Amino acid sequence: MSDSPKQEYLSQILQMNPLEQPAEILNRRKLFLQPQSDRRLYDSMNSSYEERRAQILEQMNSLRKHFWSFKTSVIEQRLNEIDIADFPELTFAIGRLKKIAALRESFSQLQHRCENCEEFYTQFSTLVISSPAEAERLRSVTFSPSAANTFDFELPRLEDHRELARIVQQEFPELHALEKDWINQLAATSKKSNAIAWMVQTLHTLIAINAGISVVLILYLCL
Repeated sequence: MSDSPKQEYLSQILQMNPLEQPAEILNRRKLFLQPQSDRRLYDSMNSSYEERRAQILEQMNSLRKHFWSFKTSVIEQRLNEIDIADFPELTFAIGRLKKIAALRESFSQLQHRCENCEEFYTQFSTLVISSPAEAERLRSVTFSPSAANTFDFELPRLEDHRELARIVQQEFPELHALEKDWINQLAATSKKSNAIAWMVQTLHTLIAINAGISVVLILYLCL
């Protein structure tokens, strides 16, 4: 066998993720070891694999979209109907959704505790069921406030978030475990943000006082 097919094979394999493309890696290996195999059959199998994976991801995204409006029994039934035998990389995502469905009562209790700060519950309940990529984006948004909001702190809201994060840590360990880093960082960030917000508001007050004094002096000098 010439070097060119070997190099092409190695180049293709090295670009694949064994956690996300195990079946495709095995198919390419089989084709490399048995070049006499019908390539059309291989292409058909590969296409079928990608199509089935896309369908499963679409099912999961649809379930995520309506997750909190479905009954727990409906969620569990639909998750059990998803066949991921050929897609071991999706096992974690399916297992996580099943775990969250089983914790529905805990989420209901937390939602009740968040009556005065629904924003916190909405962020948390959306984050835990999101796909890995979307969850990462949501985490980065949470802790990367835009420059436009730098001088627009809301002390009561930040304090509410810090308090609810503490409640999750202490009273809902099963929910805390789902997003431990996010909850812990939110509590710490809120404390720091409160201090920064207080300093910013104090600075604004001092600037306003100084401006007022300057206006009074100018008016006095003009008399």
